[in-house]
Amino acid sequence: LLCIALIMACSCAHSKDNVSEPLLLLYQAALEYDANFGAEVFDQEARYERLSLARSRLRPHLTLKANAAYNSQVIEYDNAPPFFQSGHHNFSSNTVGIQITQPLYRKERFEAYRQGKVEVRQADTLLAIAKQQLILDVGRHYFNVLLAQDRRALVDAEKSANSTLLIHAKRGFEVGSASITDVQEAQARFDLSASEAIDARKHLSIALRALATLTGVEPGWIPSTHRLGPSQESPQTSMDWAALASKNNLGIHLAIEALEIAKLEIGRTWGRALPKLDLVISYEATNASGSNFDTGIDTSNNRIMLEANVPIYAGGAVKAKLKQKRAEYRRAQRKLTAAQREAAFQVEEAYLAHESGGHRIKALQQALLSSQTSSTSMQRGFELGLRTAIEVLDSQRQLYAAKLTLAEAQYGRLFDYLRLAAAAGQLSVKSIHYIDSVLN
Repeated sequence: LLCIALIMACSCAHSKDNVSEPLLLLYQAALEYDANFGAEVFDQEARYERLSLARSRLRPHLTLKANAAYNSQVIEYDNAPPFFQSGHHNFSSNTVGIQITQPLYRKERFEAYRQGKVEVRQADTLLAIAKQQLILDVGRHYFNVLLAQDRRALVDAEKSANSTLLIHAKRGFEVGSASITDVQEAQARFDLSASEAIDARKHLSIALRALATLTGVEPGWIPSTHRLGPSQESPQTSMDWAALASKNNLGIHLAIEALEIAKLEIGRTWGRALPKLDLVISYEATNASGSNFDTGIDTSNNRIMLEANVPIYAGGAVKAKLKQKRAEYRRAQRKLTAAQREAAFQVEEAYLAHESGGHRIKALQQALLSSQTSSTSMQRGFELGLRTAIEVLDSQRQLYAAKLTLAEAQYGRLFDYLRLAAAAGQLSVKSIHYIDSVLN
C-alpha cells in the first residue's frame, strides 16, 4: 500500500520531529487499511449498479430461441375432405426464432429508474458519512495516543522527582533533619508513582495498538513531544453553524434521499396496477420432416405487434401494498424531522463544548501558572528548611495534574472542533490540516 509505504519511509528516513502532518498520514493510511471503510466503498459500487439495472429494464430485450423436437401426432377428422387423412403421424421438427421486446409504457419501470438515480446519490452520501466517521475515529485514537504520551511523560517526571526527594528524606533522616515518618511518606509516594508509571505505559501501549488496528501502521514515529499552538477562534456563531448543518449535514441528506425513495416506491407500486404496453418484433422459422398431410413443411413467420397487458384484479395485493408504502413514506417524513432535530442538537452541543473548552483552557493555563509558581516556592522553601519534602511532593503532584488536565482539555477541544465540523457537514481533509497545524 502506497500510503503505508510512505509512512514507513517517513519513519525510517526521517526523525520523529520531521513528521509535519501525522494526522493526515494516519488518515490516508486508514483509507486503505480500515476494513469497515473498505466495505463502504464496495457498498457504494454495488448501489451504483442499481441504476444500471433499472435502466436495463427500459431498454429493448433481445431473445433468441431454438428447439429440436420429435412429434407424435394422432389426428381424427370428422366430415373432412378426402385429402384430410386421419391417423398417426411421426416426424421431427426444428424451430429457430428471435424476438425483440421494447417497453413503451411501464410506469413502475420509469419510477424504478428515477429511484435508481436517487440511490446513486444515497450511495455517495453513505460513503461521505463513512469518510467523516473515519476522520473522527482516527482523530480520537490519535488524541488518545498523544494524551497517553503526555501522561507517561508526566508520571515519569513525578516518579523521578519522588525518587530525588526520597533520597533527600533519607539523607535528612541520617543527619537528623527529617523524621522516619517523612522517609516512610516519601517512600509511599515513590511506590505509588512507580505503579502509576506502569499503568501509564499500559495505557500508551493500548492507545498505540488501537491506532495501529485502525490504520495498519505501527505509529512509533509519532512525536513524543509536541507543542500545542493556539487554536483559532471560530468567527461563526452557533446560528451560523446551525444554518450550515441545515444545508450540509449528511444525516439530513440521507434522510431526504430516503424520503424521495419512499415516494417513488409508491409510484412503483401504483404502476404495477396500470396497463402495460410493449412493442414486440419477432421472426420464427420452422422445418418439419412431416405433418398430418404426410409431407414436410417449411414455415416462417414475421410479426410486428403492440402487446397490451391490463391487470384487472390481484386479490387486493395492490391496495395492501399501496397502504404499506404510504405508511413507509410517512415514516420517512418522521425520520427526516428527527434527523433535522438531531443535527441541530449535535451542532449546538459541539459548539458549546468547543466554546466552553476554550474558556476552560484559559482557566487551566492560569491554574498551571499558579501551580508552577507554588511548586517553585515550595522547592525554595525546602532548600531553606522551611518546607518538608512531603509538601514539595504535593506541590509537584498538583503541577503534573494541572499539566495533564490542560493537555486533556486541549485535545478535547480539538476533537470537539472535528465533531462540530462533522455535524455541519464541513469535515474534510482541510480540517485535518488545521489539526496538524495546531499540533506542530
